Amino acid sequence: MIIGLGIDIVEVERIKRAMENPRFLERILTTAEREYCRNATQVAGRWAAKEAVYKAVGLPLQFQHIEVLPDEVGVPFVRIQSPDFDLKRLRLKVSISHERKHAVAVATLERVVLHSPF
Repeated sequence: MIIGLGIDIVEVERIKRAMENPRFLERILTTAEREYCRNATQVAGRWAAKEAVYKAVGLPLQFQHIEVLPDEVGVPFVRIQSPDFDLKRLRLKVSISHERKHAVAVATLERVVLHSPF
């Protein structure tokens, strides 16, 4: 059951300018994300995904609390580092898309429905 939805769009050029400050990447990306991202387009995708996740989850999260990396087949996978996020009962899904000037992301928050055997 979907209980949260978030969307965000960002200009790649805006992120590219922000990346001129070396502290920018350290502030918004985890160590693993910094190792993965090779250009402003990928960083913009992470920015949009984290903003979308923040909107879907509705918790006071910081950028470092949200990690977005590809899974084994390249699909974005989200990890939340917050004691307020119930990993057993909630599931996040994210989609990221890019075009020349923009990156956009959508996040859905699902409640895992546990079926009773009775």
